[in-house]
Amino acid sequence: MDAMKDLRAFILIIVVLAFVWLFTGGPLRPSSKSGWFLNKPQQKATQETKKQTEEILGTKSSASSKKAAPNSSSKQASSISSPLPYFRGDDGRPQPSSSSRSGVSYGDEKIGASASVLLAVSGKSSSAKSKVQSSSSQSSVRPDFATLKARRTKETNPDEEYLEIKADKKNKSPMKITGWKLKGKTGLDVVIGKGASYIYASAASQPQEDIYLKPGEKAVIVTGKSSLGTSFKMNKCAGYFEQFHEFTPELDTECPLLRDEEPPANLVNNDQCMDYIDRVSSCQTVVSIPYKYSSKLSSSCQEYVMQNANYKTCLEKHKDDSDFYLPEWRVYLERNEELWKKKRETITIYDDKNNIIDSKSY
Repeated sequence: MDAMKDLRAFILIIVVLAFVWLFTGGPLRPSSKSGWFLNKPQQKATQETKKQTEEILGTKSSASSKKAAPNSSSKQASSISSPLPYFRGDDGRPQPSSSSRSGVSYGDEKIGASASVLLAVSGKSSSAKSKVQSSSSQSSVRPDFATLKARRTKETNPDEEYLEIKADKKNKSPMKITGWKLKGKTGLDVVIGKGASYIYASAASQPQEDIYLKPGEKAVIVTGKSSLGTSFKMNKCAGYFEQFHEFTPELDTECPLLRDEEPPANLVNNDQCMDYIDRVSSCQTVVSIPYKYSSKLSSSCQEYVMQNANYKTCLEKHKDDSDFYLPEWRVYLERNEELWKKKRETITIYDDKNNIIDSKSY
């Protein structure tokens, strides 16, 4: 009997509570749709993301930025996964969210917007860093330069007095030295003129051009006059000039050998002729053949030797070789007397804008 009374009392209480629930809003109440959590994980993630954004930007979001975006923007933002895939569980420890485990995003446009801001700030930071690095790289570009060496500046004979200018091998481009000035303690300025890069064998006057030093090349600057009548660039055949002229320093005499050239077909099997060709020295013009040899050589052999062992033929055969030019210029200042002091001298090079290139004291 007591059990029936208790049951009726329990049912009555349930009915009363149901009426109260319906009277206060029932299923239309917002709290009935809040789910199992007091605060949604995405709401907490949004708050933390917002805090990080404010720390980076140094400003707080305006009220207008807090308004919800249109539904289409909300759907697009919902496809972005949360930048904070962890929240604290019931036991207070960090737990991975359900969307992080399943790969499904939260669907809150604020998270996507905050993530976009973070990416934008990161992108600007990377861009600024890149510009700084680029600016630093440009400011550290190494300028081209040349060095001065006093070789034989104490000579009293102007044809034997010379110094050397050398372009650094790490230069990026050729250096024009025509127009540069050399100056010593006497106060006299001497300007470097033009020269001939290609020396013709029979030209009375050689075509003149500005002198350029490629990276690693040098210019021997002689105080006196040129026996060829011009400054010139060295080539693999220039050693022939040493036979009939005097040069200080001496020219390189490693010209292409006559025995390395292809002989005419009628002389290939002529052993006496081939033996004599092997005897012809490098950079030696054969003007005549001694009688002890000529008496044993055919006229065609003698003619071949005298026509090919000279500068003109060497020039015609090798002017197109990739190694025809040597990394050296011979530059003459065309003076009749010595230029530099024997001691307590300082020689300075100036470019055509009067900037100091290098200086040497002794």
